[in-house]
Amino acid sequence: MRLATALGLAAAAMVAAAAADASAYVPPKVTVNSGRAQQKVCEHPIYCDGAILRRVQLSGVFDKDKTFIDMPTRKPVVDIVSAYYRLPGNATKDQVAKFVDDNFWPIGADVVEAELADWTDDPPFLRGVTDPVLRGYGMSIHNQWKKLARRRDSSELCKGCESSLLPVNHTFIVPGDASSREFNYWQSYYINMGLLRSGLYATAKGALQNLLDMVAVYGFVPTGGRVYFTDRSELPLLSLMVKDYYEATKDLGFVAAALPLLKKEFSFWDTYRSISISYSRNGTHLLRRGQGQQREYVTSTTTTTGPDLFSTAAPQLFLTAGASGSISQSTAYLRPEVIMSDIVTSATSFNAPELFSTAVSHGALFASTEAGTTPGVQYVDLATAMIGPSLFSTAAARQLDLPATNPFTNFTRSQLLVLGAVDVNQTVSVNLNSILFQVETTIANLIELANKGKATDESLAHRKNSDTRRQTLFDLAFNPDTGLFADYNLRTSKQSEIWSLSSLWSYWAFADALPAASTQKALDSLAELHERFPGGLPSTFYNSTLTWDLPFVQSPLQHMAIQSAASIEKLPSLRKRTSAHGKSIAAGIAQSTLTSAFCNWYTTGGSINGVLNPYSSASDSSGGSNFGAYVVDENGVVVTTTDASNQGNYAWTNGVLLWVYD
Repeated sequence: MRLATALGLAAAAMVAAAAADASAYVPPKVTVNSGRAQQKVCEHPIYCDGAILRRVQLSGVFDKDKTFIDMPTRKPVVDIVSAYYRLPGNATKDQVAKFVDDNFWPIGADVVEAELADWTDDPPFLRGVTDPVLRGYGMSIHNQWKKLARRRDSSELCKGCESSLLPVNHTFIVPGDASSREFNYWQSYYINMGLLRSGLYATAKGALQNLLDMVAVYGFVPTGGRVYFTDRSELPLLSLMVKDYYEATKDLGFVAAALPLLKKEFSFWDTYRSISISYSRNGTHLLRRGQGQQREYVTSTTTTTGPDLFSTAAPQLFLTAGASGSISQSTAYLRPEVIMSDIVTSATSFNAPELFSTAVSHGALFASTEAGTTPGVQYVDLATAMIGPSLFSTAAARQLDLPATNPFTNFTRSQLLVLGAVDVNQTVSVNLNSILFQVETTIANLIELANKGKATDESLAHRKNSDTRRQTLFDLAFNPDTGLFADYNLRTSKQSEIWSLSSLWSYWAFADALPAASTQKALDSLAELHERFPGGLPSTFYNSTLTWDLPFVQSPLQHMAIQSAASIEKLPSLRKRTSAHGKSIAAGIAQSTLTSAFCNWYTTGGSINGVLNPYSSASDSSGGSNFGAYVVDENGVVVTTTDASNQGNYAWTNGVLLWVYD
């Protein structure tokens, strides 16, 4: 139980023990033949990392990084750039504030609330629900779409003036947090799922068209609907969203129009995120099972998260002190929406060992955003975290004297070691490659759908490529001893020792292709995990203090776990498991997801007229809230709160809940 001991969780469920014992299995060693194509970093003179943004943020005019970059311009950009360079080199905070006031509209001037033309008070997901409490809670979720709907408004912008908000022609749904005034790609998948269950088909179609328009312009969907996100993407779920829309509406014309853009997005991931690798296979070939072990030398393609960035503009530099006291300059690509924390991270890391500073220079910070704060690209290896070495391992091992303002000061030695092992750009993540398998299979299905159900050379090529991707992921990330997948690190040729819930995505994607004994082990592990955490499944069993680790429970991963369990439970000849609810494991997790969200909605003021009175200790103004993430206690039960002040980005929770209802 080496892993469980390291996590400080005595019995974190059978899956944790399985991950701990996984070191007995040795996956193939990989040779990287060629890397992904480089992607140009955003170079907008105001809204992306550059002299103006750094000057404004370092001046202390704004407390939040996202404020300035969400302010539309009052004047043409070329005039603002000229005005900036007329500022004195030692400009005071007041002078910088005046520069901002003279040249920019207040935040939010480019986006307004939108009415939903297809609104219905009779959402389809409630038509089979008779319980008055469930109906009332479901309706409260449905009603929140009106609160989250937005449209772009450029009526106040002059000729030559600009906004960081990308030009979208249709209503979009914001994630929920007060700082989010644009669409978010990953959130959009779950929002789309909810809109369709609510019967808001026209709104869903418009929101999908916004994303397709992004692909037409950029070749991919940016992380969010702002200029400063146009050098990053997120988990590529657009094809699955179009599939869901078709299944709900049978709108074949929309599918036909979307198909070229879905292919274009997949091509982006194939070009800018994929690498060619070679390795020696000595295991099961999923398409040739029953023929014994298949030893062969394989050359294949797999995909990692995160861009390899380059810039044509003058680089932004940090002055760093060398070991001998010499001063050198280093380049860093920093994220505009969190630029102050990235400045601290980068400035510190450039005074640390070379591996970490090199990673920062080549886009590691962007990669972590693209991975959705690394839910499926968690960690490499506790035992080898020191090998880097990185800033974190150096701080832990050498007890660096970090200033109080440094973000790493309050981490424990163990946390520093684990965080130092994050290696996003060198990680073959299970969830990303499982999604890309689903994407390519979906594209093949849609091609055949548009061709009246007949296969084409193009659809068959996509199926062949998806089979190869599945086999490669099986070869590198699957452990036959445990029946589980784990992220694979290209630098160490090892699977992650810190198991992530998102590694179950493969069972959703292709459970029917995996060995039966393995799927049974996976279901048994998932059953034990659900028993250990009945309120919701955490992403990992390690408390790194980050929101994608214990004790946080994320709604999209509950959806994935339900889908994975359901895919396994559909298989014949499987020994069934039941949850504490007396249901299947999939239904048990679904019940927990709904119950945990409902309890927090109730304790934050949720009520149903004539059916459910408000909770006595709830805050007066909330009226009930859902949250972007929940917290489990030591017993695995979700903690309820009466404080609705920090909901986070809760729109994807709404989408998951409506899917559970349906």
